[in-house]
Parts: sequence; C-alpha cells; structure tokens
Amino acid sequence: MPGVLFLQTDWLDHLGTLYLSAFLKTHGIDTSIVITRSAKKLLQEAERSNPELIAVSITSAGHQQILELLARARPGLRAPVVAGGAHPTFFPEVLLQPQLDFIIRGEGEESLWMLLMALREKSALGSIPALGYKSAAGVKLNNAARLNQELDSLPFPDRKLYFKYGYYRRMRMQRVITCRGCPYNCGYCFNAALREFYRGAGRYVRQRSAANVIEELKQILPFTSTVNFVDDSFGLDRKFAEELLERYAVEIGLPFIVNLRPEQVDADFASRLARAGCYCAQLGIESGSDQLREQLLGRKVSREQIFSAVRYLREQKVKILSYNMLGLPGETLEQGMETIRLNRELEIDFPRFSIFQPYPGTALGEEVVRKGWVERSELMKSLSGSYFHKSPLQMPGIRELSNLQKLFLPAIRCPKRESVLRKLLKLPANPVFELVFLVTIAGQYRQATNRSLRETLAYGLRNFSLYLA
Repeated sequence: MPGVLFLQTDWLDHLGTLYLSAFLKTHGIDTSIVITRSAKKLLQEAERSNPELIAVSITSAGHQQILELLARARPGLRAPVVAGGAHPTFFPEVLLQPQLDFIIRGEGEESLWMLLMALREKSALGSIPALGYKSAAGVKLNNAARLNQELDSLPFPDRKLYFKYGYYRRMRMQRVITCRGCPYNCGYCFNAALREFYRGAGRYVRQRSAANVIEELKQILPFTSTVNFVDDSFGLDRKFAEELLERYAVEIGLPFIVNLRPEQVDADFASRLARAGCYCAQLGIESGSDQLREQLLGRKVSREQIFSAVRYLREQKVKILSYNMLGLPGETLEQGMETIRLNRELEIDFPRFSIFQPYPGTALGEEVVRKGWVERSELMKSLSGSYFHKSPLQMPGIRELSNLQKLFLPAIRCPKRESVLRKLLKLPANPVFELVFLVTIAGQYRQATNRSLRETLAYGLRNFSLYLA
C-alpha cells in the first residue's frame, strides 16, 4: 500500500509533487497519485490503495474546488489529509476547514516525511517544522523549516508517478528547475512574501550545480523531445548558466525553453543560449506603460533594456514569447494599448496576454482591497482559476481591458483597424471573443512549446475546466 496518495484535480505536471514523491521513495515510502474532480473516484482510489496519508497542493485560485471535493469525499476517507502549497503557506487558517487535518507551509519534502513517521509511531507533532495541526487548544503552527541549502542532495523528480496515466507517458516536453527562490519583488508575485516567511531560515535563492542538472537531463532523454527550464529567471547565476549551456550543447542537444528577465540578456548570453539549442526565450514585459511596469509592478526594466534583449535574441534566431498583463489596478485603456503597441514594435513571435489576478498576500492583492476594487471577503471567491479568463476587479474601464486581452492578437496584427477594435472593446464579454482568444492561445502554445498537435489538443481539452473556473 502507498504511504502517501497524492490528489490532483488538473492535468498539469507539478514538479513540487514529483519532488515530494521522490523524497519519500528514497526513505522507503511508497507513493501513488489520483487525478480527479470526482469524490466517487477519489474514494474508489483511496479504498483500493488504502494510503496512510492523502496529500494535496492548494493554490488560492483553486482552493475552493479542492475543499469542496474533499468535503464531499471526507465521510468515506479513512486516511488523514495534509495540504501544502501557496494557499496554506500564506493562509494557514484554511486548516480550520474540517476536511483538512494538517497543513505544511513552504517547501515540504522533509516535513511530509516526518509527519508520516510521526503518524506511524504515534509521536508528538510539535517538533515537525512547517507543520500546522489541530489540538485540543486549537490550531498549532510550528516554525518554518530551515531551507535546504544543498539542492544537489535532493533526489530527481519522480516523473514515473504520473506514468500510470497514458496522457503523461505521451508528454514529450519535460519541465526542469535548476534553482529555488527569486530575488525580485514584483508586486503581483508571492516571492517577496515567501522570502519574509523564510527570514532567518537560510539563503532564499539557491542553485543546483550544472553537473546535477545534466545528470537529471540524461535520465529523461529517452522520453523527452523538448526541455522547459521553469526557473523564474534562468541564469541568475551567470557562471552556472555558462557551464550548463556549454555542457548541454554537447551532452543533451535537445531544443529548450527558458524564462528570462530582459535585463539579463546581453549579446554574449544570447549567443550562448542559441549555441546550446534554445528554441524559445520567454520574456516578462508585463506592461508597455513605463509607469505601470516600473512603479506599480515593481519591475525596474526600461524600454531600452527590453528592446536590447529582443534584438540580441533575434540576432541569434531564438524565438521570443512575451508575458503581458492587462486589467492592472488603475490601468486605463490607453495604457493597455501601449502594451499592444510595444509588442507590435518588438515584433514578438508569441505575445501572451493574461488578465491580472490580485492574489491575496501579494502587494497588489492588498492594494486592490485598499482601493475598494474588490471586497476582502470576496477576493478569495472571485479569483479566476486561470489568469487567462476573467478579472475579479470592479474598476473603471475593466470591460474594455478584459476584451482587449481576449482580442490581443488581432489588435497587434491589425493596427489599421484600431478604430474598429475600439468599438468592439465596448461590447459586453461574449463567446465570440472567448473563442478568438482560445484559438489564438492554443495555436501559439503549440508553436512556443514545440509540442505536437495531438499533445496540444490533449493538454487543452483536459485542462479546459481550469479556464472556466
């Protein structure tokens, strides 16, 4: 029987879950996973596998769906339930929900193993770092765990955990992370709050060695056609990046994708990326308005740096995907159009536009509550399951900005039709705009990630409910 049954409700590949599973297996603990939104199927799998513990990762955007599923299943579950992820980390009061028995805050490999050992031995829970649990005196929250400073000591992600499902066995793009932590303070991101949570617990930004990453890549070569490095910003440690890229070109040789900040990219780095086989660089632009980008979002990146980064990458024939947001707090339609024009001027291969989500606990999440654009009590309920779908904000101009997000590609490609576009933006949200967006993003996703048509369709269909949530 598996010691831990992981529960997942989407068809994404979550490295966090795979690291947890790998860590447990190195300590002799069997693991399994069930991917379902059905309480009946969860109960069937729990009855079949009879786990000692059920583990689930929860985000703020998806927490209601998970809690509702567990509430329906809870009367028939014999195993206790532990929740980790961003939501329990920043909102430990979720443990008050009767369907949860424990939470683990922050990185959880060692804490999850220690919890299982304590349950087996019926020993005290007070010494398990990062654990939240219930007692006769109420909810108890233990201190944060020390951050693992030696990432090379961790086992590689247990990708075989997912292989019980044919969908994952057919997946040819594999995600790899080379570091943990991010040193920046973007207002829409949780990293600043997480750094504060870990204050005094060790160095927050930690890097694996190039040799360790290469060893993992060699293991996944037989079932991989494209590598997606999912570091928040690849190559923050330039010496590491140069060594990895040099070895990657010789020992791996697969096309790969990276996330970059524009200010990281110079002619030399772009050249090294290209020589190693970089297929696509994903750049965070976020807004074409200098004021919104630098002051509101906290991204101190100039227009000149953005243009330079794109130029260096294009000279090396590396394709470029840009991340952009519309519906930012206080954003006007004209500022939104600045983002459209910037992507047009840059001639971005794959511009990607999301709709801003004010995640609770982030600087901007608190800002929108303060300005009255969403009630704090409603914020958790109004977040979209996908940052591509809809805005939870009630502010002037949000209809036009939301429509612009759906029509971003026609807006970029057809500058001479701007007068027609502006009339369309005044219309209510409608299925036609949604369809235009979904077709656009699907085609773009396939090209940007180097996936097959079959894999793209399977990914979209299985995760479509996330968009609608």
